[in-house]
Amino acid sequence: METIEFRLADWDDLPAVCHLIQQAFAPLAATLPSRPTALDETVTSLTGHLASGSQIFLAWQKRQLAACLLVLPPDDGCAEVKRVCTHPELQGLGLGSALLHHAEAQLRQQGVQRIRLATRRRLPGNLAFYQRLGYQEIERQPYAAEVDDERVVLSKQLAA
Repeated sequence: METIEFRLADWDDLPAVCHLIQQAFAPLAATLPSRPTALDETVTSLTGHLASGSQIFLAWQKRQLAACLLVLPPDDGCAEVKRVCTHPELQGLGLGSALLHHAEAQLRQQGVQRIRLATRRRLPGNLAFYQRLGYQEIERQPYAAEVDDERVVLSKQLAA
């Protein structure tokens, strides 16, 4: 694998982050019974996330933003991870898992004890991906009655 540069996003990165999220999640809109909420992210919403203390972890490869994930501020030692995505042309190369491992290490150093994240039941590849990385399913939450899907919530302990 090519060298990967990890860093936190700053304000100037937000247009590229927004573009990556759109590229990565747009193909799912045609396969899911409801539109992915990640497609609602804008530069303004990402600015709000950073302003409220969230962190956006980035993976760069060959001067290209290759992967990103958003971490909401921890609540009682638990941080929520959202918007995990890799550029569509770079998926399957291990960038997402490398970025998630990097973020876990950084969060552990920040005193975060547990990570929580969610995916959809209709995305079994995503569920398998997180389970391979040590995340365990803790609950399923239904979508609205007219949407045939569930939100699968997973968790991983970072510190004892």
